[in-house]
Formats: sequence, C-alpha cells, structure tokens
Amino acid sequence: MSLMQTFLWGFGGSIAVEIVNVYQVYQQELPNFPPRYTKPFFWLIRFLLAVVAGGLAIGYDIKNPILAANIGAATPLIIQALAQGIKPPMVDGQPAE
Repeated sequence: MSLMQTFLWGFGGSIAVEIVNVYQVYQQELPNFPPRYTKPFFWLIRFLLAVVAGGLAIGYDIKNPILAANIGAATPLIIQALAQGIKPPMVDGQPAE
C-alpha cells in the first residue's frame, strides 16, 4: 500500500465514525439532528481530526487497509491517551514509590 493509500484509509476510517453517528440520528423515530452539524467550526475540527488520523496510519506504518481505517476510527482515543501521558501507578490514591 502506498503512503497516500494508507493516509486515505486512515482518513476514511475517521470520517466513517461521523457517518455512523449521523446514521444513528436518522434511525431514531423522531430524529433530532445535533446542532454541531450546522457549525462550520465543527466541520473544520472534524476535518483536521481526519487528517491527523491519516497521519497516524502512516506513522504506525500500517500496510493493511482495514487496520489503517481502524486506526482512523480510533484516533480520538489515541490522541486522548497521548495527551494524558504516562502516569505513575497509584496506591491508595497516592503515586507509588
């Protein structure tokens, strides 16, 4: 798989998450379309998150399209884990020595 293909599979996996979210809204008996979908800033951030997803798929050197899409879909959780960093183990609410 080329780098562009890896990127696009990761990007697509990220976008697929939003497609599923919108689909779930439409499956409700009385669909209540979330206001965030009408805001350009939401779509800008969502696009940037998909770009990061494609970059992560490349960074992890994924060669399988399904795995690249999986990384794309998991990007918010991956970024959240990276942002939290490595924390020391806790014992009784205190950092272990």
